Amino acid sequence: MKDIIHIIGHKNPDTDSIVASIAYAELKRKMGMNAIACRIGDLNPETDFVLKKFHVNEPVYIQNAKVKLYDVPFDDPLIIRKECTIKEAWERIAANRTSALYVVDKEQKLIGVVSMSDISNILLNDKGPGNKTLMRNTPSDNIVKVLQGKYVFKSERYHPNGEVHILGSRKDCYADISYKDSIVIMRDDLALQKRVIQDGAACLILVDVDIISQGIQRLAKEKHTTIIKTDLSMLCTVRRVFKAPCVGMIMKRKIICFNNHAYIDDVYNKMSKSRFRSYPVVNNQGVVLGSISRYHLLNYQKKKFILVDHNELSQSIDYLKEAEVLEVVDHHRIGDVETTTPIRFRNEIIGSTCSIIAKMYQEAHIAPEKTTAAILCCAIISDTMNFNSPTTTPADKEIAKGLAELAEVDLDALAKEMFGAVATIKGRTMSEILYNDFKEYNIDGKRIAIGQINIADEQEIVEVREAFLDYMETINAINKFDLLMMCFTSADGSGSNLLFIGPLAGVVDEAFKEDIMDDLYFVDGVISRKKQIIPALSKQLGEL
Repeated sequence: MKDIIHIIGHKNPDTDSIVASIAYAELKRKMGMNAIACRIGDLNPETDFVLKKFHVNEPVYIQNAKVKLYDVPFDDPLIIRKECTIKEAWERIAANRTSALYVVDKEQKLIGVVSMSDISNILLNDKGPGNKTLMRNTPSDNIVKVLQGKYVFKSERYHPNGEVHILGSRKDCYADISYKDSIVIMRDDLALQKRVIQDGAACLILVDVDIISQGIQRLAKEKHTTIIKTDLSMLCTVRRVFKAPCVGMIMKRKIICFNNHAYIDDVYNKMSKSRFRSYPVVNNQGVVLGSISRYHLLNYQKKKFILVDHNELSQSIDYLKEAEVLEVVDHHRIGDVETTTPIRFRNEIIGSTCSIIAKMYQEAHIAPEKTTAAILCCAIISDTMNFNSPTTTPADKEIAKGLAELAEVDLDALAKEMFGAVATIKGRTMSEILYNDFKEYNIDGKRIAIGQINIADEQEIVEVREAFLDYMETINAINKFDLLMMCFTSADGSGSNLLFIGPLAGVVDEAFKEDIMDDLYFVDGVISRKKQIIPALSKQLGEL
């Protein structure tokens, strides 16, 4: 996450919002910054059409501004396979000065944790060397490995009972011991070797033995006794043999681990209820990705954002207050986004945020890519209703003209193609219509929400009007807006059909009573939320 700048438009993004994030991210990268275009909502059909037409990838979707574990530079994992020996685990823990290793299977999936204390409990307490269960289940290959030994004979019927006998000298006192199915460590005593094998020992470990008689080898094969020879001293052999069991036999299987998609605050809360020094981080498949401790959570960076085409909390990404806002580029009214330090805030009276972005390219003496210039044209056409919106300025037209030359496109033909392809509500769900371009506002403490969609045929409104009003009632029963409005804006920029519900529905009648043209509530010349609808509603609310 370090130094990544997320450039985002508003919720339920329109073409201006999406293209602004794409184009500004490109400009920032050309200026040497690690910026990525992001979105916090689905693409509407118009934007989808534009991006596909010019083969531009859509911005990355992000759910909220909270930091997740994958945003934090946690440590590389210290892992070990469950088949490895306790000796290997001990040495790896000591070499890395850590307290634990994460035990994984062949697919690198987490199955357990083994710590220094787990190993110490086996080797240092009274029950360690006498832990028959461990030695009973330890493969003879592990014993060869830890003793740096070699097989003199390897029986296919290895059958230890877990007992380990250490015969350190030639003494008759060993005569009364039963060695059946046991592991025996001894020096060069031919008679005792024979006795041990005839008794049915599972494994004979020979120390300080140069020559092993053919008779002993034949007897071992007959009695299925594995013989291992090591050049280690008796003391070293005894110490190491109890480190031969597999890590999987002593590991803890109940593990506190964290998915890399977990939120940092949730992770910290869970950590605070336990006392481990570090915790494994895994992906959705359970593969170990790393290790994290409280240190990482106390020093992580907040996500960094640049807001385009909006500057109100209700329209922005969730949990924005937990992030760092670096910059705002917008053409709407000043909203309620607050920052802890001064930032660059660019707000202009202009028809499209993308017009501002295009100006910023010019100011930086950097030319946008050809495809970027093309989608910037589309965004300006969209937000200015092909330059028919009252928000349109001469600058929008001039900027679009220059971009069109760079992109080698015809603005009129492009507008006709765009609106002809998407200015319809046929085949769309009620949700897709309402949230095509949906914004929330707070005006004098009142919650206002307005959806907008372009439409070429007014008859389509007639066909869905009653059902759509019922849907709006359902939505408002959940969200409890003071006013919920839907604008079906004519693709030719002549006006909008309004549908509205809520306790403040009467405000709409008062605001537009001079402009209503018919029973479908067509408001002549009204196509801009920002410059016409919101100011009119604000004026009426101020008079209440």
